[in-house]
Amino acid sequence: MTPPAVDGAGGGRRPSRPRPVEFAPIAFFTGVVVLAGGVTMILPALIDAFYGHQDYKVFLACCAINIFFGSAMLASGRGFKTAMNLREVMITVPITWCVVAVFASLPFMFSEFQMSFTDAYFEVISGLTTTGSTVMVGLDSAPKGLLLWRFLLHWFGGFGVITFALFVLPFLRIGGMQLFAIDLAAQSGRFAPRMTSVIGRVGLVYLGITVACALCFGLAGMDTFDAIGHAMSTVATGGFSSHDASLGFFNSPAINVIAIVFMLISGMPFLLHIEMARGHFGAWFNDSQVRLFYAIVALSSLSIAAWLIVDRDMPVGEAVLHATFNVTTIITTTGFVISDFSLWGAFPLVVLLLLMLAGGCTGATTGGIKMFRLVVLAANVALQVKRQIYPHVSAALIYNREPVPELIRGSVTNYFFVFMTTFVILAILMGAAGLNFEESLSAAASALGNVGPGFGPRIGPCCTFATISDAAKWLMIFGMLAGRLEILILFIPFAPVFWRN
Repeated sequence: MTPPAVDGAGGGRRPSRPRPVEFAPIAFFTGVVVLAGGVTMILPALIDAFYGHQDYKVFLACCAINIFFGSAMLASGRGFKTAMNLREVMITVPITWCVVAVFASLPFMFSEFQMSFTDAYFEVISGLTTTGSTVMVGLDSAPKGLLLWRFLLHWFGGFGVITFALFVLPFLRIGGMQLFAIDLAAQSGRFAPRMTSVIGRVGLVYLGITVACALCFGLAGMDTFDAIGHAMSTVATGGFSSHDASLGFFNSPAINVIAIVFMLISGMPFLLHIEMARGHFGAWFNDSQVRLFYAIVALSSLSIAAWLIVDRDMPVGEAVLHATFNVTTIITTTGFVISDFSLWGAFPLVVLLLLMLAGGCTGATTGGIKMFRLVVLAANVALQVKRQIYPHVSAALIYNREPVPELIRGSVTNYFFVFMTTFVILAILMGAAGLNFEESLSAAASALGNVGPGFGPRIGPCCTFATISDAAKWLMIFGMLAGRLEILILFIPFAPVFWRN
């Protein structure tokens, strides 16, 4: 999702008093995205027509509906000339996600699966937020067009996540994201071209990694459709598959290793990939959050592998592969499955639950708290300890060799508190909706961290979310949106002060 221009976003003069919220630009931007979604539906329609499946008519009809309503929304807001202010962006983001998901749900409702609105909306939100939780059973025999639509939701949602994190959140000053603001020109006239250039480069890298992943999957034995689809899902760190058994369907160590490599690459900031492409080969290793990311992956993988060898008597090679794969798929919030890790015992489940909450790096498609916030929080604790021991020593909190302002430190601390509070409340509500203790905790962590599978006999790696109640599904939908939109964007518009001029 490419963000609209924002008043003062490039450092220019801000108005002394905010103007009332205007809904015309919100309708315009939402209409553009709905229209784009309708045009994208032509691809699964062509796939279904190629394979001789009648659902191509469903996609063409849904395409027409999207184009009609998207054009209507676009026309209703096109007369507005002023750039969006920050309050309008805060409203536009959740409205766009929620409205687009309604129109994207139509193929699931009218296809041969004939899903209810709740199930269809759950599937779409899970796709767009790159969560990967599913309520669908029978994927192996599902129409290719519907499977492609799921992959496309992941892939475009993943690119939207990156642009959202890099170009919207820094200007909204949510969760310390100012650390990742692009160095854009102060003049508003030079702001949009610079932003477009960076987004274009991110898009090329995103596409290039997807193509490379698809080629590797194809060489490892996947057919063309599966290779392209699973590459989209891997790079978006989403986890949707065209098989009920996920990647376990292929029973291929080579495919599992390829998935591990590309999940790790996709869990890193995409701006660093741009730097690598420009010849700065140390970019991957000079970033504090990336070093923490790989340290956690290595430590968690080794500890779980040791557990599997000692407690489950698993062969060393198999233990290392399964431990590394599951640690990687959870911390990158991808959610692919090759084995039922819920049967491994208590220690691996505790580690994986913590990884669900931690998530990957900022500026990637991953969910969770994010590595950069953990780095800042850990550095802040170390700084406070140093000040307790040496109260008269002046010391600053450093991130990537740069001092972190007090405002950003406070923002990161506040976000961590809000994230954990939301997790606890969501877990309690999931329990009230009929899930047991293990399922409630893991479902809340999976939704808020945009991970995919949970723990337990109903929502674990072996299963889907189809059997939980509609109330639990709507709680999951809220959790997936909250986790993807950094939580506060959903809550701030409900504050009375937000609507005061």
